[in-house]
Amino acid sequence: MVDLDNTLADYTHGLRYHLRHSHVYGPLTGYAMHDPCEYELWRDPSWPFASYEEYSDAHRSAVMDGLYLMEHPYPHAMRTLHQLVTDGHDLVVATSRVDDERFQQTFDWFDRHWHDPSHGPVEYGVGFHFGDKTLLDVDAAFEDDPAVIDELAAKGVTVIHPDHPYCRDGEGITMSDWSQAPSLIRQLQEDKENTR
Repeated sequence: MVDLDNTLADYTHGLRYHLRHSHVYGPLTGYAMHDPCEYELWRDPSWPFASYEEYSDAHRSAVMDGLYLMEHPYPHAMRTLHQLVTDGHDLVVATSRVDDERFQQTFDWFDRHWHDPSHGPVEYGVGFHFGDKTLLDVDAAFEDDPAVIDELAAKGVTVIHPDHPYCRDGEGITMSDWSQAPSLIRQLQEDKENTR
């Protein structure tokens, strides 16, 4: 299972870009909008949100302006996903983006970024799940939400998470770059085979 926002694609940068370019929070407002130390952006004093409601309003506005389509994949992420599919792994992209109308931004984003490094655009070769990620029956998950990490780990799922300050100490394996993913998955397979 592969999560999208702040796992496969840089949601934080996308939201920051939206807030700066909507001319509501410019460089002189005093909000640095650092990469967050807390998963909940409204708890981070470098972001301009005094409450969850303020964050939610800003997020909704950004989504309406195409936030999910503007996010950049993390370095090596898409090439790595393609490699995992080529290696024979079944992948499901899972997200809780219930605010993406008919999931159009998500699919358009994949149309833009999913390609075979040697041959250009190809069919995705992955499944999609929108909603509760803990309902999926998977062996491994790439995820950044600390609560979801805990729930998946409690189900026995091996979680590989980015090295973000808010999740680096969570259950599972910390990954600093997507290029590490194939070797991590290979090691998990070997470990599983050795315990049979």
